[in-house]
Amino acid sequence: MILAISFLSGLSTPLGALVVLRFRTLRPWMLSFILALASGVMVTVVVTELAPASLNTGGIPAFISGCVFGVVSMAFFTGLWKSGDPSLSRLRRTGQSIALAIAVHDLPEGMAIGAGHSLHAKLGIIMALAIALHNMPEGMSIAAPLAASGVGRRKIFALTLLISLITPMGTLVPLMLGSVSHGINAVILAFAAGAMLYVVVQDTLPESWRENRAAAVLGLVAGAALMGSLAAW
Repeated sequence: MILAISFLSGLSTPLGALVVLRFRTLRPWMLSFILALASGVMVTVVVTELAPASLNTGGIPAFISGCVFGVVSMAFFTGLWKSGDPSLSRLRRTGQSIALAIAVHDLPEGMAIGAGHSLHAKLGIIMALAIALHNMPEGMSIAAPLAASGVGRRKIFALTLLISLITPMGTLVPLMLGSVSHGINAVILAFAAGAMLYVVVQDTLPESWRENRAAAVLGLVAGAALMGSLAAW
């Protein structure tokens, strides 16, 4: 059941790409709101779900080590691909870098769904919904620069569809290892927390703020309120 939910969560990435491919462009305030909404969702999930679950399960050492590893891993892989091929256009290089960064952090996100489910079924569902909400603007962020650089619609959709499969693959990992040690789940949850925070600080929130500050603030509040209400459910 949780694998099916994780698969549907991953599909929000190509869904976001389809929005851009269908309407070509988004108004700056709309893109800003969507990115900020994703930021609010992710930060709230980290604070209200991931961090407490990791700390309660594995303690402070597991949380700190997993979180730091998540941040460092995201920084490393993102940095590797930002160099890119100098012969490519700036827009295409940007789209490819975003696609790789999203693919890298979709794995721990999927792992977070499985780890949360192993601890409590409700936590797994909340994680899947949170990830679905922020995967949609990520799909948009992949499609927009690639489409502007001349990449075909089918290729863009195929790329985002392939990336969406990484989420359920990640969910399988803690489901297979969860019976070995709760400490593993604690580290996985913390790893996902670190990866999410990195994406918010380095990508979604700064971009949202640059596009439209008012929409960014509104999106942050809306994202936090949405996940806060789900956490109370």
